Amino acid sequence: MKRSVAITLLIVLSFSLIANASSWNWWSQSTGTLNPTPSGSNVLWWWPKSISQPTQPQQPQQPGEPIEPVNPGKPSQPTQPSQPSQPSQPSQPVNPSEPIRNVQRPSPALSASERYIIEEVNKERTSRGLQPLEVDMQLVKVAKEKSYDMAAYAYFSHVSPTYGTVFSMLADYGVSYQRAGENIARAGSVSRAQELFMDSSGHRANILSAGYTHIGVGIVQYGRSYYVTQVFIRK
Repeated sequence: MKRSVAITLLIVLSFSLIANASSWNWWSQSTGTLNPTPSGSNVLWWWPKSISQPTQPQQPQQPGEPIEPVNPGKPSQPTQPSQPSQPSQPSQPVNPSEPIRNVQRPSPALSASERYIIEEVNKERTSRGLQPLEVDMQLVKVAKEKSYDMAAYAYFSHVSPTYGTVFSMLADYGVSYQRAGENIARAGSVSRAQELFMDSSGHRANILSAGYTHIGVGIVQYGRSYYVTQVFIRK
């Protein structure tokens, strides 16, 4: 009797071990690949999604009491059409804000520093077989105003918040041209500004362009900085 019971237990345990081993050997239906076990062994595994328990059937709801029909409300009176609003008065254009810095306006005449820049430009041109640029006093006005604008309004850009681009300024000053260009610099000295122009390929291209015939230069100093503007055109 004891022997038969022992043999029976041994058979049950053997089937139990076989079942536990084979349960890790499933083909993954979700990915179509065999997934290794977390332990890194050669046993393949598939991690099934959690199986929800079957829900108990719900009891049928008792039919509720019939709802009494709602009496229709009284029709509302039509509202009076509102009066059309009066058009607002057009606002006056806003004037440019006051300068941020107290900067003295440059003299209309060419200064010694401005003449120096023009001479240096023409030296660079003639040394390369190019024609020197002629000074145009309308361009000088544009260049001086641009340098003043940058110094007074504390910015450094080809686009002025007051005037826009150099092309807009040329149009405002009534300058006719076929093509135009602009160089700007902010430096600790006038000679340094010219060095910066020649050290930059884009600025140097304007200075040495055979397509320009006239130039205007404007320089404004604020503190230790010199704002230098060169304007080029071909008439």
